[in-house]
Amino acid sequence: MRLNHKSIAIDDKSTIGEARRAALQVAQALGFDEARRSDIGIACTEAATNVLLHATRGELLLCPFVAGEHFWLDIFALDEGPGIRDIGRAMEDGFSSIGTPGQGLGAIARLSDESSLYSSPDKGTVYWCRFKSAGSSSAAAVGLVNVPIKGESVCGDNYFLKINAVQSLYMMVDGLGHGAGAAEAADEAVAVVSQSVGEPTSEILTRVHNALKKTRGAAMSVAVVDHERRIVTYAGVGNISCNLLHGMTSRSLVSQNGTLGAVLPRVPQEYTYPIEPNTILQMFSDGLVSKASLSGYPGLQNRHPALAAGILYRDFNRRRDDATVLVAKIGGPLA
Repeated sequence: MRLNHKSIAIDDKSTIGEARRAALQVAQALGFDEARRSDIGIACTEAATNVLLHATRGELLLCPFVAGEHFWLDIFALDEGPGIRDIGRAMEDGFSSIGTPGQGLGAIARLSDESSLYSSPDKGTVYWCRFKSAGSSSAAAVGLVNVPIKGESVCGDNYFLKINAVQSLYMMVDGLGHGAGAAEAADEAVAVVSQSVGEPTSEILTRVHNALKKTRGAAMSVAVVDHERRIVTYAGVGNISCNLLHGMTSRSLVSQNGTLGAVLPRVPQEYTYPIEPNTILQMFSDGLVSKASLSGYPGLQNRHPALAAGILYRDFNRRRDDATVLVAKIGGPLA
């Protein structure tokens, strides 16, 4: 099931209600019960209110994810305001300068299953929280943002994840252009990859290429992580960017020129890379500028990868195309 990620501009009081209503609609579509929908509504209201109060304007993202019977909803509150100088005070449960229903960011942390905040003086704040279905694994150390270009209701990018303790697969695809035609190509690629788990990455590319001949085509990258052998096997065609981050070191993974569905490299190549403990996999579509990097954010690599995904989206979004970001911790056993 594909549920669209939503972006709501927060720039006056009416947009707070708009964001809350959108969050409740997504929560209901995911299958959250009434009590959890109420929690989500409070969290969304509080997060949007804090943006408006402290930064005057910003953006709220609603990012659902579904994997079989399990699902989650990520809420991001993004701004480029003055930042939070006293984070400890802001996170106190019960603290609110205007008496909103949640009474402070600490209440969002209490209501949600996971949350985190990153704030820099004069550069703004990103606040993230996650609401998970009952039984969802806490091992999903991954962040995802998948937002269509303004004016489109569906994103022409898509992704597929298959995560387990032995081997995990991460895939991102960008249908050519944007809108319904791009989404059709991207969705077809996801369908093929979901049926090809366990195959060599080069073979997966070939299968997707053949399936996409009836569509406008796409760029795609797929990375398979062997957690026991600590290696990544990677193959890509087109302009999906993929990097491995470890400390101060960033390594770009090699993609070949071409367009799946139209021009496949004569010999699709797959590459193998070793990974160290605490390695981060970063993938993003060309909706972000090519220089997108976490290097200018001290300590961010040690935080939840969803927080990193939100910051990359906020700071490197070109705003001229669909934008998709995937950040995952891959350099250790999945606890």
